[in-house]
Amino acid sequence: MRLQLHILKALSLTAALIVPFSDTLCTMAQAREQSVALQQMRLSLNARNKPVEKVLATIKDQTGLNIHYDRTKVNADRLVSMNMKNAPVDSVFSSLSDQTGLLFSIVNDKVIVRAKQQVVNDITGIVRDKSGAPLTGVTVQVKGMSRGIQTDVKGHYSISAAPGDVLIFSMIGFLKKEVTVTSNNDISITLEEDTKQLQEVMVTALGIKKEDRRVAYSITKVAGEEVQIAREPTFVNALAGKVAGVVVQSPSTGPGGATRISIRGNSSFGNNQPLYVVDGVPINSAPRETVDDSGKEYGGNDPGDGLSFLNPDDIESINILKGATAGALYGSRAQNGVIMITTKKGLKGQGLGVDFNSNTVLETMVPYDDGQLQYVYGRGDNNKIFTAADNISNSGYDTGLSWGEKFAGQTFLDIDGKTKPYVPVKVKDQFKNFFSTGLTTTNSLALSKGYESGTYRLSLSQTKNNSSYPGEAGLERYNVTFRNTADIGKRLHTDIKVDLSRTKRTGIPLLRGDDRGSFSKFFTRTANTTDIRLLDQKDSSGNFLYTYTNPYLGIEKTKYDESQDRVLTSFNITYDITDHLHAQVLAGLDKANVSTLFAVYPNNKSDNSGLLRQNENKIEEDNIMAMLSYDKKAGKFSVDAHAGVNYRHATTSALQITGRDFVDPTLLDFKNTTVAGSDILSPDTRKEVYSVFGSAQFGYDNYLFLEVTGRNDWYSALSSIRPGASDNSLFYPSVNLSYVFTDAFDMHSNILSYGKVRASWAQVGSDPAPHLTDLAFAIQPTVNGLPGAQINNTTLPPQGIKPEITTEKELGAELKFFNNRLGLDVAVYDKKTKDFLLSSTVSRSTGFTSVYLNAGSMQNKGIEILLTGTPLETKDFSWDVSVNAAKNKNKVLTLTPELADNGVVFYDKIKAKVGYAIGSIFGTALRKGPNGEDVYKGVDTNSDGIPDVVVQDRGQVTYDKSGKPVSDGGGAAIVNNDVYLGNANPDWTAGLTNTFHYKNFSLSFLIDGQFGGQIFEDGYRWASFFGNTKATLQGRDGSYTPKGLIGATDGNGVITFAPNTLPYSPYQQYNAGGTLAYYADQYSVFSKTFIKLREVKLGYSLPASVIGKTPFKSATFTLIGRNLLFLKKNTPIFDPQGSDSVGNGFGFDSGSLPTSRTYGFNLNVRF
Repeated sequence: MRLQLHILKALSLTAALIVPFSDTLCTMAQAREQSVALQQMRLSLNARNKPVEKVLATIKDQTGLNIHYDRTKVNADRLVSMNMKNAPVDSVFSSLSDQTGLLFSIVNDKVIVRAKQQVVNDITGIVRDKSGAPLTGVTVQVKGMSRGIQTDVKGHYSISAAPGDVLIFSMIGFLKKEVTVTSNNDISITLEEDTKQLQEVMVTALGIKKEDRRVAYSITKVAGEEVQIAREPTFVNALAGKVAGVVVQSPSTGPGGATRISIRGNSSFGNNQPLYVVDGVPINSAPRETVDDSGKEYGGNDPGDGLSFLNPDDIESINILKGATAGALYGSRAQNGVIMITTKKGLKGQGLGVDFNSNTVLETMVPYDDGQLQYVYGRGDNNKIFTAADNISNSGYDTGLSWGEKFAGQTFLDIDGKTKPYVPVKVKDQFKNFFSTGLTTTNSLALSKGYESGTYRLSLSQTKNNSSYPGEAGLERYNVTFRNTADIGKRLHTDIKVDLSRTKRTGIPLLRGDDRGSFSKFFTRTANTTDIRLLDQKDSSGNFLYTYTNPYLGIEKTKYDESQDRVLTSFNITYDITDHLHAQVLAGLDKANVSTLFAVYPNNKSDNSGLLRQNENKIEEDNIMAMLSYDKKAGKFSVDAHAGVNYRHATTSALQITGRDFVDPTLLDFKNTTVAGSDILSPDTRKEVYSVFGSAQFGYDNYLFLEVTGRNDWYSALSSIRPGASDNSLFYPSVNLSYVFTDAFDMHSNILSYGKVRASWAQVGSDPAPHLTDLAFAIQPTVNGLPGAQINNTTLPPQGIKPEITTEKELGAELKFFNNRLGLDVAVYDKKTKDFLLSSTVSRSTGFTSVYLNAGSMQNKGIEILLTGTPLETKDFSWDVSVNAAKNKNKVLTLTPELADNGVVFYDKIKAKVGYAIGSIFGTALRKGPNGEDVYKGVDTNSDGIPDVVVQDRGQVTYDKSGKPVSDGGGAAIVNNDVYLGNANPDWTAGLTNTFHYKNFSLSFLIDGQFGGQIFEDGYRWASFFGNTKATLQGRDGSYTPKGLIGATDGNGVITFAPNTLPYSPYQQYNAGGTLAYYADQYSVFSKTFIKLREVKLGYSLPASVIGKTPFKSATFTLIGRNLLFLKKNTPIFDPQGSDSVGNGFGFDSGSLPTSRTYGFNLNVRF
C-alpha cells in the first residue's frame, strides 16, 4: 500500500511538473501523432452518458497508454457519449475534447489531461411555475457534472458555470429543462408541469400507484419531513393532530414506549391498531402491552411496540389509508386502516449526493397541575398532626396522609424522625428536585447516487436518549439501511432494500400505582409536607428508611432493560412483458429478536425476596406476493387491472425463565435464585395465510372511474385438528366510483379549479389469532410417574368460527378553488363490524370453562374534513394553512345474552355495553333525590349510634311518578352501582397548522385538540383519599352544612328522605378511615377536552447566493419545540391523554408519568 502511495505521488508530481510546459507538449504530441505507431492504433468505444474517467480507463485498456490528470483541476465525472468503431486515437481524443472542453497531450506512451482556461461566472436566477409562483427545491446542475444546488424557498439559485455550459433544471412533477449559459449571468426560467408525473403521487394498497383523480376513497399523504424535524423517538407520535380521523395517543411511559393509533374509531373488541406497510412489506407492529395489561406479575412497565425501530430520516412519505375500501386488497389485515410508509432511494441523474441531518432536543417534565392541589392542611390524620406516640410506620399508607392540621407555623415529626417546620412542599419543587433535563440526539448520514440504469442509497443513523427520569432510563438505536434500484435491460427492474437496526432501552420506568414505588404513586399518595429528596435515605444496612410509595426504591431496586435486533428486507422485481402487461414479485422479511431482563432486588418492602425474569422472543413474518398488472387505453376508455397471489408465514417463539428468592441480594444470576418448573415457559405460535386477489378499474374519458376488487384469504388459524370444525376461507370484496365533474362538464373557472366526488363500499376483516381452534397438550407424569399427555386447554376449541367482518360505506368530495390555492376534502362514512370473537361460559362437565363464538356487532359513523389554503402570497412572503377536523360516533349494537347486562370489561371501569360506545366508563354515581336534589348519608364518627356528619351518598336510584324510589318485589329500593359515567372517545378532534415563509425564514406551528370524551382518573381518587386535592378542603373545619336531603335506609331497603341539618365531612367522603367506603367513581371522571400548542418550528435556509459559493446544495437550521403548553385543559392535575393502556382500556389512568416537553434544533445539510 505504501509503495502504491509513493507511485501515485510520483505520478502526480510528474504531471504537475509537465503541465507548465503544456504548449511544448502539445507540439510534441502533434509530431508524435504523425508517427506510424500512433496512426496504427485503433479504438472501438460504445459509451452512453458515462463519466470521462471510465472512458479513459477503457482507452488505457485498449492502447496501453498511461493517462494522467489532477482530479482537483479536471472534472472526471463529466458525462460523455460516443460510438466509434476502429477509430484512430486522435479522433477519439478530439471527440472527448469537443464534449468536455479538456485538452489531451500525448508524450511517448503518456497522455496528460488538463482543463482549458475558462471564465467561470456566478449564474443566478429564479425558477417559477407557469402561474409565476416561485418553485422551492428545484435541482440545478451543470450538465456532465454531478454536483448541483437547489432553489431556496423563493425559487432563487446561484451556481458557478462557464459560457457554453448547459444548466439542467429538474423537479418532481415538472418537465426537465436545459438552458445553455451565455454571457448573460441572469437566467430565470419557467418550468412546465409534467401532468403524468403529477397525477402519479398516490400510493394505494399493495403499492399500486394511482392518479389522484382515479382514487375513490380517503387517503392522506404526509411528507417525511413532518416526522423528521420536530421528531419523537417513535416516529408515529409526530403525526398527532396532523391527519383528520387519526387519533394518536402516546402515554408517557418513557422513550420507546408503545403508541396507540386509531383510525375512524374502534372497530373491534380486540386489536384496533392499523396495519403498517413499509415499502410494500407488512411489518409486525403489535404493542406488547395488549388490551388491559393483565397477566404481568408486577404490572408497571411499558414494553413498547414494533414501531420504534424505524429511522425517521429514511422516510420519504407516509400514506394513510383510512377506510375499508382503501385497504380492501389487504383483506383480513385492513380492518383498522393501513399506514403505508415509503422510504427514500437515490434519484436517477442526480450524481453522488450526501445528506447529513443532526437533531438535538432537550426534554423537561411538565409538572402536574398545581391548581387542583391543596396546600392548606398538611401531614396527619383526622385533623391531627402525627406524633411519635402515633407510631406511624414508614411502610404503611398512614404516613402519606395530608389530613392533618392547617399550616400555621407549627412543627411536625417528619418521616426521618426529625422535627421540622410544618410547611408544604409544592409540586413544582418536587419535580425540580426529582427530574433532570433529558437529552436526545440523532445523527444521520446518507449517501445516494443515481446512474443511467439505477440508483443506490446507504444511510447510517444513531439515536441516543438520556431520559429526564432518574437512574439509567434511556434509549439507544442504530440503523443501517441500503437500497438499490436497477434497470437490467429495458424490461427488468429491481428494487432491493435491507434495513438493520439495534435498539436498546434501559431503566424502563415504573408506571401506574406500582407497589415498588413509581413517581406517580408518590405524588398522589404522599403527604404534601414530604420532600421527595428525603426518601433517598437508607439505614446502615442499605435499606430504605421509607418504603411506601418511594420512587428511589423503584429506581435502585428494580431493573428493566430491553434490546431488540431487527432486520427488514424487501426484494421487488418487475418485468415488463409488454408495454401494457407487467409481472411483479415482492418478497419481504421482518424478523426481530427481542431480549428483556426484569429484576427486583431483595429489599425491606414486605413480601419481596427478589425476582429475576428473562425473556427471549423471536418474531418473524415472511410475505411473498406475485402480481400481474395490465393497463391499456383505447380512445376514451381505459382499464387498469391487477391479479395476484400472496403467502404470509408468521411465527413467534419465546423462552421465559423466572427465578425467585435471591441468595446473594446483589447478584443477578439464575444460579442465585430458585427456579420452579412452572417458572420456565416456552410458548410458540405459527400462522399461515394463503391469498388470491384481483382488481379492475375502468375509466371513461379520464373523468369517470369504476373499480371492483376482491380478495380471498385462507387461514391456518381457523383450520382445526377436528375435521369440519371451521371454515377457514373468507372473501373480501369492494367497489368504488370516482367522478371528476369539472372535467365532465368543462366547469373549470378562476373560482372552481377542480371538483371530484367519490363513493365506495367494502368488506374487510380482522386477523385471527393462531391456535384458537386447536387443542393444546401438556406432558405430565400421570401414570406411575411415566410422562403422559393431557389436554391443557381451559377454553373449548370452537366450531365454525370466522374472523370479524367490517362493512363500510363512504362518500366524499374533493374541491379546489382559485387556481388550487384553496382546497376542501370531505368524507362521510358508516361502518359496521359483526361476528366478534367473544368468550362464553360452558358447563364444567365438558372439561372446559369457556368457548369462543361469533357474536355481537358495532357501528362507527363519522365525518372528516380537510381544508388547505394559501391566504397570502407575495414576492417575499407566503402563508399556508391546513385545518383538519373529524367526528366519530361509536355504538355497540348487540352482544351475547350472557354479556348483555355487564358488557365486555376491558380495564376496571372501562367497558363495552349494548347502546354505548366501546371505551365507556361505568361505576358508582352520586345519588340524586326525586327532584334532582343532592342526597347525603349520615355517618356516625363517635360510635354512639347517632350520625354526626354527612357525606354525599352514592348509588343511582330511579323514582316513580309519585317521587318514590322504584323498588323490587320486596319493597327494597333498586340501587344501580354500575352507571354510565362517560365515554373515553372524543366527540371531535381537530388540528390547525400555519406555515409562514419570509425570504429564507420559515415559521410553522401546530395547534391540536380533542373535544368531548371523558377519562377515569384513578390517580385523582388516590390524591383525594390522601387529602391532597382541593376537593377535600370544604368542610374540614366542620363549618359547612350542605343543602339537600339526608337519606335513610331501613332494614328492608326502603329509603326515606328528610332535609339535611348535619355538617359535611370530606375526610369521611374521601377516606373513611382508609376504607373508601363512601367514595363515588363519579368524582374521578373528567372531561378530556384540551387544546394544545403541539409543535413549533422556526427555520432558516442559506440563500442560493451563498449556497452557490459552497460545496453544499442546501443547508437548513431549524429551532423546534413539541408539547409546549396547554391552551385549554379540563382534567385536574394529570394530562388528559394519559392512560394505563394502549389497548381498549385507554380511558383509565391511575397516574401515568408526567408529560415531557421537548425543545432543540435540527440541522440538515445536503451536498
